[in-house]
Amino acid sequence: MEGTLFVDSSGLLGHCWGSGNRLLVYSRPECVKPGSAQAAPIHEVRCGGVFMSCNEFTRRLAKTSFDIFCAIQKNTDPERCFTFSMQYRAALAVCSQEILQFLKLYGEADEAKIMHMTAQYDLIQRLELIWHLAELVFIQAFPSGHLAYNLCSWFHVQSQEAADDARILIEKASGPQAPQLDSRVRAEEDTRFWPTVLSLVLQARPHEAASVLALHSHANSRGLRSLRQLLIAMPIASHTRSKGSWNKCGAAFSQAWNYWQSECNRRLSSGEFEHAGGDPESARGMKLILSILAGVPSVWEDPMIVEATGGSQAWYFRFVSFLFYTDQLVTVDGLSGQLDRWLSNNAIPDPESGLDKVVDILVTNIFRLDFQSFFYAASERLVDNWWFVAHFTNLLHRAYPDVLFCSTNTSMPSKMEENDYQLSVTRHSGSHCAPLLPDYFLVAYVEALASDTSLLSIALGYLDYCETGRQRQSTLLLIHANPVSTRATNWFVGQANSRGLHSTSEQLCRVAARRLIPLVFQEDYPQSLSSFLPSCAALGWALAARDYCVVNRLAEQTLARDDGLHTDVATTCPRLSIEIAEMAAIVLGFFSDQTCADPSSAKPTSQLAKESNKLCFSPELAFLVRYAELQQCFNDGDASSAVDRVIDLLVTSSGSSSSVSSMGPPAKSCLSFGGCSRISLRLRFRLLAEIRHLLGKHCIRRDQVELLIAALIDLRCDFQASLDGHSDKLSTVLSRLHVLLARELASTFLSSNSAGTVGSLPSEMANQA
Repeated sequence: MEGTLFVDSSGLLGHCWGSGNRLLVYSRPECVKPGSAQAAPIHEVRCGGVFMSCNEFTRRLAKTSFDIFCAIQKNTDPERCFTFSMQYRAALAVCSQEILQFLKLYGEADEAKIMHMTAQYDLIQRLELIWHLAELVFIQAFPSGHLAYNLCSWFHVQSQEAADDARILIEKASGPQAPQLDSRVRAEEDTRFWPTVLSLVLQARPHEAASVLALHSHANSRGLRSLRQLLIAMPIASHTRSKGSWNKCGAAFSQAWNYWQSECNRRLSSGEFEHAGGDPESARGMKLILSILAGVPSVWEDPMIVEATGGSQAWYFRFVSFLFYTDQLVTVDGLSGQLDRWLSNNAIPDPESGLDKVVDILVTNIFRLDFQSFFYAASERLVDNWWFVAHFTNLLHRAYPDVLFCSTNTSMPSKMEENDYQLSVTRHSGSHCAPLLPDYFLVAYVEALASDTSLLSIALGYLDYCETGRQRQSTLLLIHANPVSTRATNWFVGQANSRGLHSTSEQLCRVAARRLIPLVFQEDYPQSLSSFLPSCAALGWALAARDYCVVNRLAEQTLARDDGLHTDVATTCPRLSIEIAEMAAIVLGFFSDQTCADPSSAKPTSQLAKESNKLCFSPELAFLVRYAELQQCFNDGDASSAVDRVIDLLVTSSGSSSSVSSMGPPAKSCLSFGGCSRISLRLRFRLLAEIRHLLGKHCIRRDQVELLIAALIDLRCDFQASLDGHSDKLSTVLSRLHVLLARELASTFLSSNSAGTVGSLPSEMANQA
């Protein structure tokens, strides 16, 4: 657990686990004063790393980064990795700018939030700085003469204040209101003038620096003209293609550079800048710039240079300027030696904060081209922010697969099918290859992402490209799916199925079903749950999980809840009949979908038969299936088959294996008298009431009427025995039904076609059903 948790509470505390790795700590209700506006506050504690203390800005960064990551995995051209690296940097820049805009607009917001967002802004800015430098040194392959200039360009990009100030000074001097300004107001009197010129020189922007110097009131004096000429004539190796002054020969460039720098030394030692510029500050600024151009070693600790490069903590900016003016043809292999040369005369200052210390360590490792120390330090020091090390190691591995010495396979694996996982494990264990280092960091980042449920889908997407991602996907889904809502469980199941994790999908459904079981088995069925029907929801999840033990228990419990026609049953569960009908429809519909599914994706017939046989062990479930078939007959307008189903449910043993003879279209059953001890009186009465609307329409055969009358007589006897004759109303209802059946039997004798086949039921009868 990271850090120490302090909870402001005057009483005892309670706790419970939330979804994911979250501990919810709260004040117990009995310890909170009544009427308090802050009653029982909940404090959330997360175990493990959290992705940048997630907020709306870092969430957008995570989503943008994932899109770039997916594009990298699909890319087959290593040379395009530089483009993807720029996209990562752009995502960091956008995130930092959004946070900065928020701080400007909501500066009077909660002080704690402002401090938090300010820290986030500083962190993301430093991440962009480190990423940009690592991109130049680790990923881009610069020829001799280009590295030093591009490092100064890194300084220029990461410190835009000088460019902004230069633009302001030039616009101010060339604006339409400039002629009306007092002639005594001079550009060099602006406090930004000399720091801007000095910064542009340190950033290897000589032409921009000369443009700002041209604004000086003594710009046409000998000293300033001489300095501007030197700046414009500065040889830059990376510009040789456009200038064509020294062709492609490094020796020719060195000769030109040595000549130019010797000229700077000559003019500096000649003393012509001692009193140049018309004021002491201008003279000092010009001499300092000329000392930089001449490569004087002792000039780099000058306070003006330290201030122009961002303070003492930004020593790395001074180092790249030193590199440009002392060894412009340096290569990547020579950076470490140049760093030792710099540190021998200029020590790294003590860091002002922990973040400054991390930046110093990482920048030093980059300049030394020490991959191992760089990634170790990044993973150790940025433990709460795996974003950087996860994405950069993956990008570097895609650009140069041999750098990390991870695996002989140069391409990251794409999505694998479930059957391919064992083959993958066998292949890697046999070749003695250690897990990919990028995968290790990626998994750590995924765990941090998963701490925010809104980013869980992105976390699962990253694992699609990890060799061991399937096991971790299953673990993440199971951890975060309990406890959640039904809609969220559907989402988790869909995520598992889309990745071929069928066993995980069934396990998620099993967890959802068993979470609802306590509601189903409550002795007192709450009125508030009458519209929720937890038994139906639990049954659906149990069927999806193939948990047939739970399916059978649910069917048994639902049918056993109705022991007769007692009033307490109707009070505690007013929707019992609807519940039974819906449960029956769920069971029949589930197996109908299995049978009628597309042959390419359906299970083999033998497996469906095996699953159906498991259900036949439950008499209650067999009754539900028959009941669902009865409702289907009514919907189809098949009166004869519907009556056969009613008789089957009334007079056959509900525990016989033949009671669920098929899962397909209803068919005639073998009708034989048997015990109905598992079917309650209320359900038997409901079954007889199902065919009441058919009486008098001459659509019931004589043998069917005789069996219905026999079942009704058994039902009346059971009612008399169980109710002891206390319900005259029920007896009257049964007597009327008996009279209707007797009339129907008499009509079959009078009808000429009573023994023939029965016509189809009118369409309006289906609506009445």
